[in-house]
Amino acid sequence: MLGSCASTIACHVLSATVKGQGYSLPADIQYVDTRWEVPVVLPLRDCLAQELSLLCEFDSLKTQELLDRPCSGINGLVASFVARLREENPSREHTIVRTAQKLKPFPFNKFSANGYHDFLPSRLRPKFQDVDSDESASSEVLCLICRSPFSESELQNFESTRRKSQKKIDLYTAYCCQSCHFQILPGGRDLYDHFFSLIPRFWTERADTASASHSSLRDQIEDYLLEDDDDGN
Repeated sequence: MLGSCASTIACHVLSATVKGQGYSLPADIQYVDTRWEVPVVLPLRDCLAQELSLLCEFDSLKTQELLDRPCSGINGLVASFVARLREENPSREHTIVRTAQKLKPFPFNKFSANGYHDFLPSRLRPKFQDVDSDESASSEVLCLICRSPFSESELQNFESTRRKSQKKIDLYTAYCCQSCHFQILPGGRDLYDHFFSLIPRFWTERADTASASHSSLRDQIEDYLLEDDDDGN
């Protein structure tokens, strides 16, 4: 359970858009996120930071102020911009979140049929969605680093790179989204070995397992696949 409120999510919406993570954005702003080993819930998604601050003050709850940081990065600049919008009109944070909410969520942002839907208050149930039977079987290719789902273009590049990969480093690189390629991966390929050695082992094991499962499935249907030079007759 995370305490991300509407103000924090509004900043994330803008910064993710600037970073080129628009396709995966819906995955990060829903009430439920089951991509992780432990499902994530955002119960404060509809509350503004000012509202929560007033509530804590009325209930005599202790709060802690975050240290001011220089606005040199994208996140800092976006936070400064949203703070300026808040001074002009506090409802604009809600407007940003509601606009992003219109994007279609992924199957892992919904409750399964045997989930916790029945335990929710009736007034909150319409905000949550259940996974359809056909959706529950679908699986997304997720980035090795940020766990963002791959877009169509990223999937095509992933399949091409994965088939050509001869080393595990090439496989791990294929499992990274374009945003992580640009922002996180080191500039030179000679630095990849050291970089992936710093990543938690169970992250890379996930890529190994997914690749082995994909290869096993391909072996099962290989007799039915057309070669590139087949004319389809």
